[in-house]
Amino acid sequence: MEPRLPGLKAMTRCEQYHQGVRRPDRRARLAEKNGWTARVLGVPVEACDACGQIWLRMLVAKRLDEILAQLLASGAESAETHWDSADTA
Repeated sequence: MEPRLPGLKAMTRCEQYHQGVRRPDRRARLAEKNGWTARVLGVPVEACDACGQIWLRMLVAKRLDEILAQLLASGAESAETHWDSADTA
């Protein structure tokens, strides 16, 4: 058994629905501003298999904000990209 650090708990259970388990998944995330819409497909998240609650890691959330801001600033009413291709576009 691995030693555990005091105050550090495993993040495998859902905080909202304690019977649920957080599992890796990919989901679309959407942003709207001034009537314009931006969508990023395939964003890596953790999702509760019981209630559907979604969590983003901090680095993913920061990068997602950058991508969505870039899409909204593109001048298109509606813009979409895939997470894995966002850095190559």
